[in-house]
Amino acid sequence: MELQRVLAHDTRKAMEKVYELYGEDAMVVSNKKAHNQTELIVAIDLATQAMDALGESNTETTAVQTSASSFDAVLDSHVFGDNNPKALPAAKISPITGAPRVKPFEQGIEINPNFSANSQPVAEKEDSQDIRALEIVDMVKQELANMRKEFKLSQQVDAWSGTLSVSDEMRPLIEAFNETGMPVALRALMTDIINKHTDMISALTEIAAFIGDGIRHVDLLDTMSGVHLIAGSSGSGKTLMAGRLCKQMALQYGDQQVAMISYNDTRFGAWNQSQLIGTQAGVDTFRATNIHTLEQLLSELDSRSVVIIDTPGVNVEQNVKELMQLLPHAQKHLVVAADASEASLKRHLLNRVLAWDSVMLSRLETQIYPWPVINALMGSELTLSVASAEPSIVDLATPISGIGLAQHTLTQLPIHFV
Repeated sequence: MELQRVLAHDTRKAMEKVYELYGEDAMVVSNKKAHNQTELIVAIDLATQAMDALGESNTETTAVQTSASSFDAVLDSHVFGDNNPKALPAAKISPITGAPRVKPFEQGIEINPNFSANSQPVAEKEDSQDIRALEIVDMVKQELANMRKEFKLSQQVDAWSGTLSVSDEMRPLIEAFNETGMPVALRALMTDIINKHTDMISALTEIAAFIGDGIRHVDLLDTMSGVHLIAGSSGSGKTLMAGRLCKQMALQYGDQQVAMISYNDTRFGAWNQSQLIGTQAGVDTFRATNIHTLEQLLSELDSRSVVIIDTPGVNVEQNVKELMQLLPHAQKHLVVAADASEASLKRHLLNRVLAWDSVMLSRLETQIYPWPVINALMGSELTLSVASAEPSIVDLATPISGIGLAQHTLTQLPIHFV
């Protein structure tokens, strides 16, 4: 893969230059302002680089391939080498089998002190690492596929000319949408709304109402009780979100009525992190390394008003399905970073099998434009519940609705008037 830098007066001219120089197979990696110009970083010659990496470029039968399979094979080979987990028999990683049964835990530590994350079988740790590596590779592939799709769609749907043109007064709004990474399909809908208005304020008001009407929300904090599963990809902020919710529920019910459980997280240092967050939240924190231990632990915590279970960031679907067999009445919440990409959202957010009870947003900070999240929520039946901004347990989770999310995003648009 080769990266090229393209500079132009604006995004439209930059895209035209990319198409002229590198053709329709070029993929835009980044789009930003540089010295009063638009700078695009594009990836080109994926297939050629892939064939070179495979050592097949010198054969007569090798032709330039544009299919994703060639690049996928190269990516797998560079990440995994000869130990590609996809080429090996499926590893049995179910925590039900092979895991030692232990007694319920006392606060913060296990009754059996000899059993810890460091004493788990090496094979199980390696399997967890392989699964995480596979998820990262698949996410990269999805990102590249979405970039290619977005690039081609932007060529077919020109939101700045023809039937979707806007007046000169409203053009800065369209340029702001483009600058902040709004997906092409959503941008086309917004352009239709903008065409109905002659001033910026009325257009932004209707856009906020349109987005708000398309996103459902639920008031979770006032009615939160029972068992709740907190899920999400690694790095999404789910453990911190679980701690925030525990802290807020402790203020509502009392600290002795709330408990947090770290379930089957084999990452190095994960249990120490959970203990620290539980201490900061002021609630009892427990650890369950398998489904049998969790069942015993929940029976001990049956009198608690709220029990929040922090699930692993890998193999999310399998872990949630397994927990729902044990806890069919528990509520499932997915934590999504506000700056998540479209590919990472599709992996879990749009998974209809899991049927999330709500979506929680983390890292909803200033200068973050969650257009992919908005686009995904508008096209689904998912409900939005709470959001947080700062990566600290001091920053409480606050209720958020669709129109609140829209207003947060629209008020930060970099609208430039010339």
